[in-house]
Amino acid sequence: MRTRRWLFVSVPLWGHLDYGGYLELAVALARRGERVLWASGSLVQEAVVRRGLPFVPLPSVGWRWLPPLPSDVPPMERARRRRERALEAWLQPEAHARALRALSSLIEAWRPDWIVAEPFAGVAAWAAERYELPLIVVGFPAGRWPAPATPEAQVEVEAARARLAEVAARLGLAGRYWRADPFPQITSPYAHVVFFPADWFVDLDRLDPQNRFFGGRRKASTVPPLPRSRPRILITLGSTFTGDPAFFIGAARAVQALGGEPLLVLGRSPFAPGLREAVARALPDLPLWDWVDYAAVFPQLDLVIHHGGMGTTHAALVYGVPQLVVPHAGEQHLQARRVDAAGVGLSMRPAEATPLRWRQLIAALLQEPAFRDRAQMWAQRMEAAGGVEEAAAQLIESREP
Repeated sequence: MRTRRWLFVSVPLWGHLDYGGYLELAVALARRGERVLWASGSLVQEAVVRRGLPFVPLPSVGWRWLPPLPSDVPPMERARRRRERALEAWLQPEAHARALRALSSLIEAWRPDWIVAEPFAGVAAWAAERYELPLIVVGFPAGRWPAPATPEAQVEVEAARARLAEVAARLGLAGRYWRADPFPQITSPYAHVVFFPADWFVDLDRLDPQNRFFGGRRKASTVPPLPRSRPRILITLGSTFTGDPAFFIGAARAVQALGGEPLLVLGRSPFAPGLREAVARALPDLPLWDWVDYAAVFPQLDLVIHHGGMGTTHAALVYGVPQLVVPHAGEQHLQARRVDAAGVGLSMRPAEATPLRWRQLIAALLQEPAFRDRAQMWAQRMEAAGGVEEAAAQLIESREP
């Protein structure tokens, strides 16, 4: 079997290298002798090159940077404005046209056999259609997602569908690799690679047959463990959209009130100006981390408090750690529902995060052993599904991706 060429495309955000195994899948393919090239914005170049992959910086991938919201915007208003801004960030016709021109030049020069995309790399779907290349989507499963639950959400979805039609018309393409119902999403008839078991997605009305579910496995770490004397709780909003000081402050104070040790990971985000200063003023005696090695830290955790990002949710399941999910935007609300349904944690909306509610939920998760028991059960299921190495092996062995 000849070596094939795999072109991976991502939005230039650190969290969009994850999805439980996106970047790791590219590394695993390269380790097996496949030719792999990663294309994205320069912000993530260092992270990709550090893993030994060749990288081509693109001037645009269709996703646009928008100015950060002020840090004093109330939680409910912040969530509403984030939803409004998502359309401008993700589905802007001229931005997609520029991105397609840039990616087209790369495809014509490198001539990949497959294009691999994460769910928000819309330009990859347009390029796959233009050049009649098969597309693999990594991260979200294909299927029937739940319809909007409120009239306001329905209005937002209809606006997104109209915008998708505008983009397709601007590019002169049909949108072969897009599905507009119930909302716009990249979809592939070939394969969706997902690093969770199929029944994690309890909120989906249907799962399509091209999905491949691989779970995830623990990674070895060379980082020495941190000293520990009390229950340790990781508090994070991921790597990028971290600009909510109240989240970090409220969670940390509740953990301290319950005798725990908060580990605050703030990220290194251009979207969160003044975050570190605000948290440091409120919590002057706590160390603040930009980043931690999940493989080193998660085996030491009693609880993780986070936003519902797929990468952090995935790590918590892999290492069997109970979760408290406070979703802020997008599909994070779906992850919160899945955590609740699986019994591996609890969730609340940012607007509900009063000091009392913080303490109640954290205490319940620390004191009720059933949460950790169920989390450990899910860790075994994640391990049994094979993880990244099994996904890479299956993609290489199959004639179709």
